[in-house]
Amino acid sequence: MSDADTNAVGAADRLGAFLPVSMDSVSRTRLLLVPLLLFDLLVFLVPMGYLVRVSLYERDTAGSAYVGGTWSVESYRHLAGSELVWDVFAWTMGFAVVATVLSVGIGTLYAYVAWRASGLTRTMLLAGVVVSMFTTLVVKLFAARLLLEPDGAVNDTLLASGLVGEPLALVNNEIGVLIGQLYIVLPYTVLAVYSVLTGLDERLIEAANDLGATPTRAVREVVIPHAVPGMAVGGVIAFAWSAGAFAAPLLLGSPSEHTVAVEVQRLLNSNFDYPSAAALAIVLTTVVLAVLAAGAAWLQRRGGLNDV
Repeated sequence: MSDADTNAVGAADRLGAFLPVSMDSVSRTRLLLVPLLLFDLLVFLVPMGYLVRVSLYERDTAGSAYVGGTWSVESYRHLAGSELVWDVFAWTMGFAVVATVLSVGIGTLYAYVAWRASGLTRTMLLAGVVVSMFTTLVVKLFAARLLLEPDGAVNDTLLASGLVGEPLALVNNEIGVLIGQLYIVLPYTVLAVYSVLTGLDERLIEAANDLGATPTRAVREVVIPHAVPGMAVGGVIAFAWSAGAFAAPLLLGSPSEHTVAVEVQRLLNSNFDYPSAAALAIVLTTVVLAVLAAGAAWLQRRGGLNDV
């Protein structure tokens, strides 16, 4: 047997010994995914499937939640023809966009300051963000309401400093809802941007300064491009939370700050209209998922998913 034949036989033997191990490894990996897939099925897909089913029942005008055993798209037609629902949806999307823009802007600035800080200052800045995330949502918003009331700490401070002559209206309006929503989503944006900035070598900024760039230009041309993936992820999170805002409009707003989530509650409690409420929830979820998909696709094209 020639040397070539001997090498070929040896390679075949090694490949045959490797394949069973490789196949066993793949099988074990797939088995490990089974609990996760079951969890997703039970926690996400089953409830969403039931929500879709409820939205396809006929609406019952006699006082029941819906007409059982029926199939109909009447609830979607009802929502499409409702001027109130269109107004609510438009206000919700506008509110979500404004909250997202402010969250990304403020969050990026905060993350940059925390990244450039060191020692105790950095620890305190990051601890403030993390502790805020550990606080219960309703508790945070009630605390915000107490601070923003006409006789709250914020107005007392502004009056004492002479910046204003009378208390500002910071609750029961759009300003209060926006502040409350930023209080909820801002920590996620800060951490998303900060996680990306930690991969940036600070010597690049020093090099830009040495080449004549001003500090502002160095941030604009070095830091911001590197932070874009984190800003995109933080923006998607902020939009998803703000589009489904419920607690902030309810606790810090007035009847004029009517989001989709608040309208769903009204349909359930006042009108007992389960199909329309479910259909509205499905439409909102579809919009949010579309934004998530668009954000993920954009990041994938930029190759930024690996940076987050």
